[in-house]
Amino acid sequence: MLNLLPPRPGIFTNVGGSCIFTVMHILKISALLGGLLIFSLSAAAQSAGAPFSHPHAFTSPLHIPLLLAGNYGELRPNHFHAGLDIKTQGRTGLPVYAAADGYISRVAISNSGYGHVIYIQHPDGYTTVYGHLDRFMPALAAYVKQQQYAQQSWAIDLTLNPQQFPVHRGQLIAWSGNTGAAVGPHLHFEIRNTPTQTPLNPQLFGLPVEDHIPPTVYRIAIYDRDKSMYLQRPLQLPVHLVQGQWTTKPSEILVNATHIGIGMQVLDHENGTSNSFGIYEARLDDNGQPVAAFRLDSIPFSLTEDVNAHMDYQTWREDGRPYQLFFPLPGNRLPIYQLYSPHGIIDLSDGKLHHLSLTVKDASGNTRVVRFSVRQRPGLNAQPSPSPNCISPMRPGQHNIVDEPALSFDLPPDALYDAICFRFSIDSSRYPQLLAPVYHLSPATIPMKTDFTLYLKPWPDIPEPLLNKLVIIRKAPGEQEITMAEQTSNGWIAGRFRGFGDFEVKADTVAPLIKPLAKLYPGIKLSHAREIRFRVSDNLSGVASYEAELDGKWLLMGQFRNTIYYTFDEHCPPGRHTLVIRVSDRAKNTRTYELHFIR
Repeated sequence: MLNLLPPRPGIFTNVGGSCIFTVMHILKISALLGGLLIFSLSAAAQSAGAPFSHPHAFTSPLHIPLLLAGNYGELRPNHFHAGLDIKTQGRTGLPVYAAADGYISRVAISNSGYGHVIYIQHPDGYTTVYGHLDRFMPALAAYVKQQQYAQQSWAIDLTLNPQQFPVHRGQLIAWSGNTGAAVGPHLHFEIRNTPTQTPLNPQLFGLPVEDHIPPTVYRIAIYDRDKSMYLQRPLQLPVHLVQGQWTTKPSEILVNATHIGIGMQVLDHENGTSNSFGIYEARLDDNGQPVAAFRLDSIPFSLTEDVNAHMDYQTWREDGRPYQLFFPLPGNRLPIYQLYSPHGIIDLSDGKLHHLSLTVKDASGNTRVVRFSVRQRPGLNAQPSPSPNCISPMRPGQHNIVDEPALSFDLPPDALYDAICFRFSIDSSRYPQLLAPVYHLSPATIPMKTDFTLYLKPWPDIPEPLLNKLVIIRKAPGEQEITMAEQTSNGWIAGRFRGFGDFEVKADTVAPLIKPLAKLYPGIKLSHAREIRFRVSDNLSGVASYEAELDGKWLLMGQFRNTIYYTFDEHCPPGRHTLVIRVSDRAKNTRTYELHFIR
């Protein structure tokens, strides 16, 4: 295993306002950074010692060979994966053990995120997290249930003190499951820095994960860094093995640009599993001199959404290829980069052939090197190419305001990662079920760091009873976002969104559905039933809440995906009972289900 330090603070400078880089920008920044010490990634790793004081302090949380379904730093939608997804042999119910001495500091239950989850705080400044659990150890389960009834809420998040549930290394704490946002049975395991709650790479702590397979680089992407990321399509080149050397085809590339940035499509693999994983670190060299490097071992939750700037988000949405970038965009706040040239850019203005190499490593030290050469196309004007003709340019670091007769919004200065060319159109056709024109806002395949409030003008003849039922639907490639519309004093409606796309307005007047998952009828005998289940669904705005009462008293019903369930216990003694379930959607439409049964 590599003994690497956490990433050093980034040494790039974000350029506020315009994000179209020019030769003048680069010369100015080069002067500012003239005294910068340049050294290789391996030298940087050796300069400050080990990254953690106790790299072997944690034992495995499962007593089976560790095979991963996901690793730390994987690119996920809108976040980096914060831990290890450990396979549980395709089933739930495996014993889960404390990875070190400590105490259970937090326990939570939710139908999203980590589902049933335990947090253990350890005395050496670390916290371990165990997510997607099926059930807790008996004493903890009893305490949680008591608190659920006290708070009359199945979803719960409890903070505990050191005296309540102390645990020892290797002690049984729970059983593995498939709860929350899991897509299959597994254990999500994290190691965090306790004071900051920043997740750290667990594979740097000596967990026994077998891996002797180097990462694979599939494609190289080349970007013109005199243009915005979102105002171009990259040159994409596949990587091949040629005479024992990984290289592009062709290996010598002519580009129509003076200043370029490099991206790569790369995945890692491990022994014993067909899953693919994220890499740990990578370095880009130009004629043997380092240009840029990044390392994924400590990513704060507050910055994890900037994964959308670490990769080419637009190409990922359009082509399905997530290129990881060696050059941080102007709005990128991630502290993972080490830049040796300004902005991680390669200057081709000398007209010479630049021999580039990419060195990619996983957390076990397996390495892959890709080599190729790049030259500026002869005769190309050395001046930056002009920006494309754009009526409404928008740039990071400034307010970007649109104020039209039927459309209005204000993007805050920190909303964009790079410059875009904004366009919009309005389709005023009267479509069935739509209560406003269709608003087309583009580009729809660019990421945003923050929400923004969008104001739209609906049709003026909407019936009064529907005004509080309006929803705004954003549709973009690969995603859909729905929010309840808020009424404004001037007859407009407003909603919060995290991107552009096509916006429609509908009314949600239909209550959610409650469907029993077994045949139930009045007076049914459920003496031998272990539990009772119902599927809940909503046609538009989405289920907002549910509650149940048994004989007029609040009843604890759990939730798994779109199913709610009650496991018969001491709250339902023998005799006749009445179960009432109420489910509401975000438009406050409510449906009630009532069942009379005998226990």
